Amino acid sequence: MNPVLGASLDGVPRLLAVLLVAFLGFGQPVLGWWSDRKFRRALRRDRPANPAARRQRYRRTMVTEWLLVALVLAVVGAAPGLRLGQLGLRWPGFTGAAASFTAVGLVGLVATVAGYPVLRRRLRAAVPAGVVGTEAVLAMLPRTFVERRTYVGLAVTAGICEETLYRGFLIAVAGALLPGLGAVGLIAVSAGLFGLAHLYQGPLGVLGTGVLGGCLATLYLGSGSLLLPVCYHVLLDLRVLLLPAPGGRSADGRHTRGPTQGGGGDARHRG
Repeated sequence: MNPVLGASLDGVPRLLAVLLVAFLGFGQPVLGWWSDRKFRRALRRDRPANPAARRQRYRRTMVTEWLLVALVLAVVGAAPGLRLGQLGLRWPGFTGAAASFTAVGLVGLVATVAGYPVLRRRLRAAVPAGVVGTEAVLAMLPRTFVERRTYVGLAVTAGICEETLYRGFLIAVAGALLPGLGAVGLIAVSAGLFGLAHLYQGPLGVLGTGVLGGCLATLYLGSGSLLLPVCYHVLLDLRVLLLPAPGGRSADGRHTRGPTQGGGGDARHRG
């Protein structure tokens, strides 16, 4: 149930689509790298207390991603040969080859949701000594209750917008411009550009998000819908909220002890 079948782009919509894909592939990595450097400079400058920097970073990211999705919708509206269904904006398939992908995706989704409370209790009982990750990732983790509340909006935004951009739109454009590419090629393109979009996380971040992007692209093309990839993406981004919050209140409102918030380069904090 390949949603890309039949997609076509001509004239001005084709040019706009190519420009938008070029931005996703080359402009977004540079913009993300620059934004991350600016963000971490703000953390160091305002250390030890910086109540607004993370929320501002979250909000800037949300605004940017929704603007990009608005541009995608404008391109689709102007392109007669491109429909929303060909961007995966439809229900997953429950018949034919798509049924197995949808079934496996749903089972995995239910298992993930059911397992999160258990994992949360174990993490809070163990009180982990630190969180492993790159400096850029650690700097982005929410510390306080207010930051966590804003981060929920960021996670939902990332799930919806990034799947629309890097799975739905990117694969549709690649399929329309390169119809002989095949499913494996489409997955590789999506995975590669999604990984590059996380250039600010360093080589390991690019590799990890690239592999994740490939898995989500496989689920998308198999089920024919962005619904399951969006749900997985949101849950993956929300998993950091299972950890105790240092220097403020936890997600359930209880106070936790930890280092003061601010500097993003300290990998010894409690996430």
